[in-house]
Amino acid sequence: MLASLPFAIRANSVDREFQHMRDNLVMIAGATGAAASRLTELLASTPGWQVVGLCRRVPEVPSTPTLRYIATDFLDPASCRAAAAQAGAVTHLVYSARAPFGEGGVEDVPGNVAMLRNLLDAMETPALRHVHMVEGAKWYGVHIGPARTPAREDDPRHMPPNFYYDQQDMLVERRRGKPWTWSASRPQYLVDVAPGRPRNLVTVIGAYAAICREFGVAFDFPGKPGGYTTLAENTDCTILARFILWAMTEPKAADQAFNISNGDVYRWSSLWPRLAVYFNLPLGILRPMSLERWMADKQPVWQRIAERHALRYPAMTDVALWAYGDYVFGIDRDVMQSMTRARLAGFTPLEDSEDQFIRHLDAYRELKVLP
Repeated sequence: MLASLPFAIRANSVDREFQHMRDNLVMIAGATGAAASRLTELLASTPGWQVVGLCRRVPEVPSTPTLRYIATDFLDPASCRAAAAQAGAVTHLVYSARAPFGEGGVEDVPGNVAMLRNLLDAMETPALRHVHMVEGAKWYGVHIGPARTPAREDDPRHMPPNFYYDQQDMLVERRRGKPWTWSASRPQYLVDVAPGRPRNLVTVIGAYAAICREFGVAFDFPGKPGGYTTLAENTDCTILARFILWAMTEPKAADQAFNISNGDVYRWSSLWPRLAVYFNLPLGILRPMSLERWMADKQPVWQRIAERHALRYPAMTDVALWAYGDYVFGIDRDVMQSMTRARLAGFTPLEDSEDQFIRHLDAYRELKVLP
């Protein structure tokens, strides 16, 4: 129940101030997660928008006139109703939550569908104008094996289960005959500067490079040989945030799903040598290995690195989720989505993915997350 969750928000002067600022009152489910944190920041700083962030654990930050958090258990209908009553007349709902899952595995379909249904049941009022759902590349079956490239939004579905299918089907059915519209985004691998979030390819690479340097070994590519030359792409979290804001306000985006990425592709065969130069490491060979297995005994090594460089996170598990690295580096087929639908509808921001890796590494070093 809501009352038992940590940091539950109580009514205060900020709540009352929110009642008088409702041009666009957006509720973001999973507001502190990887896909929604930048959106929360963007909307809270955009005139005409007020944000209510829903999450299991509310961050210990003060509420502001444009941003507050409510602790919510999405699997508990009563908790969702309590959050809706506390928030007021929500005009936009962004769903970016998901049930726990393992890398590359089949995710919990009933749990994920129930979470979205509970929120819709609580938030669907006459004030609601738009619902946006954050999906992902697993829509196309990239976690199963080879998929069409470039993937297009109307490609045939793979054999279920896939909770994205069930969620979107439910959303489409509920929208019939209603005044509100919906949209969905399908980002690729998310990249962001987010200290304390180890499921991040940038920090996985940075921590791996630091350990290579500590042992005086070359910067080997730890993935499958075929993965070294395949095409890959990322989605910058800031671009994703800008896209969601655009999709919620652009009539051309109504009742559609969109791929969203940086707008370019790269190969590790091009980026890996550049990273070796950046880390001042000799470029190694293609050496397929499980990072999760080979890094299992490296905490003392990381502890030594962290102490020498006064890093913020002495625990390696706070910096690198090695299983995520294994998943990404283990893909030996092209992974690419078409951005044509978004471009033709008017969304045009681009990002250079290789340059972005370097900028993010610089940022993590400045923040004393990486040496």
